[in-house]
Amino acid sequence: MLGAVWRSALLTARPFGNLCNVGVARWLDTIPSLPALMIGGLREKSCLKTNKSAAKRFIVRGNGRIKRGRAGRSHNTGHKGRKRVNRLATSTGIREKAIEDRMRVLIRAP
Repeated sequence: MLGAVWRSALLTARPFGNLCNVGVARWLDTIPSLPALMIGGLREKSCLKTNKSAAKRFIVRGNGRIKRGRAGRSHNTGHKGRKRVNRLATSTGIREKAIEDRMRVLIRAP
């Protein structure tokens, strides 16, 4: 009976902050009994955060590849030809697989 009361109190209070993408029900199944909590405490699940600067620069396309913008169009475009500047405005994918996998980890894409 005490375990059920303790679990319902944890559901409402959430005293341990944000628990990443772990569902509350799954998380509650990992909680030890009350005496174990009193002895050893409870650890938060470690989670990697999304790199916000990378998340603003890269987007996952519908086919699963990562889309990026081209460099060289933000300033100093006066001497560049119009065709070149227009080409720089288009988006492109990441060609190298290793770099794409690294970006996927940064932006937490599946």
